[in-house]
Order: sequence, then C-alpha cells, then structure tokens
Amino acid sequence: MMVTYKQLKHFSIHATDKDIGGIRDILFDDDSFVIRYLVADTNTWLPLSRKVVISPISVSIINRDHDTIDVAMDAETLKNSPTIDEHKPVSREYEETLFRYFGYGYYWIGPGAWGDFSHPTELADPKLMDEAREDLSANKENHLRACGEVSGYEVATTDDNVGHICDFVVDTRNWAIRLLVVDTNNWLPGGKKLALLPTDILQIDWSSHRVSVKLDHDGLMARPDIDIDKLGNGEYIADIVHQIAK
Repeated sequence: MMVTYKQLKHFSIHATDKDIGGIRDILFDDDSFVIRYLVADTNTWLPLSRKVVISPISVSIINRDHDTIDVAMDAETLKNSPTIDEHKPVSREYEETLFRYFGYGYYWIGPGAWGDFSHPTELADPKLMDEAREDLSANKENHLRACGEVSGYEVATTDDNVGHICDFVVDTRNWAIRLLVVDTNNWLPGGKKLALLPTDILQIDWSSHRVSVKLDHDGLMARPDIDIDKLGNGEYIADIVHQIAK
C-alpha cells in the first residue's frame, strides 16, 4: 500500500488497549530511504506530551479507510519506553536501548534495509535479540532525518535551485520511500509537482536546508508532473517510477 507523509500525519495510532494519539513526525534513513520510526504525539495520555517513537516492526495493521495504524503492544509498554528529545538527533545508542527494551533484532545488522529480512515485522522475533552481536562498533552511525524537517528544503540541481521538497511517498509493505515530491510553485508561476527517486539524491544538507540532486535543471523539469490525488495508488506510483526509469 502507498501512503504519503502528509496523509500519515492525519493517522491515529492504536495500541492493543487504547488510542495513543496521532503521528507527529516520521524519521527516515537518508542512506537507505526507509522509514525507521513514527513519532507519536502523546499529549492526550502522557504528561508534558512526552514523545515516544514507534518502529514499523511494531505495526500490525494499517487502515486507510479509518486513517489508523495498529501497533502490537499495549499503552503501558509504550508509556515506559525510552523517550526522545525531539530537539536532538536520535543516536545509535538510543536505538540500541529502544530495541533492547522491545526485544527486537537490530535492523542495522545485515545487508538489507531491515537486516537479513525484507519486512520489518520479521525483526519482532525475540530470538534475534538473543543472537545479536555485542560488538556493534562498525554500526555506530545512523542516518536519520525527520520528514517534517526535510519537507520545505530547497532542491538544488547541478546548475540551479528549483522548487522544494513537499511530500514523500511510502510503500508500507517494507516502509521504503518510493518517491519524493518537488513543488516548483515558489520558482515557477503556477508551479508543478515533480517526481524524484531516492537514487536521484546526492546529499541532504541540514545546515543549508537543501537537497542536492544528480539532475540538471532540464532533467528535473522533464520529470512527470504528479497528480497529488493519486499518490496513494500503487499502480500509479509504479507507472511514474517506470516512466522515470526509461
């Protein structure tokens, strides 16, 4: 199923025993372009609106009809989970603490986006935690970015700046980002919504608020003009990707 970042921001999260609030933001890996965490806005049931993160490993059901995500844990488990400081980067040390708390296998041990697995839920097996290597010195760096931060970044082609990132299209089968959407409205009167592939990205620079791409100006402007109303349609997204790959 395809869903966009902007759509997910309207989803509520259901634990096994209660509603635990909505999605405040989404953290993705800018190396593999996979969604790593949903940041839950828990102001209805936690003091001081303390923020907790939920890995796709925990997601059991996504209901587009009701805009809900069900997670395979109760509210008390989430309440006692390690919290994050939303004003600081999420470190690998924090991730290790979080994964140990939930008893998940580490996604960063293995060749793929989810370690040795194609789907994140396969890492929920507690045996994987027992088998996890203790020496993780080669895996201390993560590449987490907030969609809410990168949304709005300028897009820098090889010869000029054209538009800004306005949305992300996510495949919830493996939580991979399939497309990034560029809005050229602040550069071109009337504007367009253009498609970028993750493989188009050279660098995301937080200091300059800029996403550098491999394309020149004409190459970007030649990309398909996206119909925003169809971004949740898997066949439509596959056709866009096919057009770009030609």
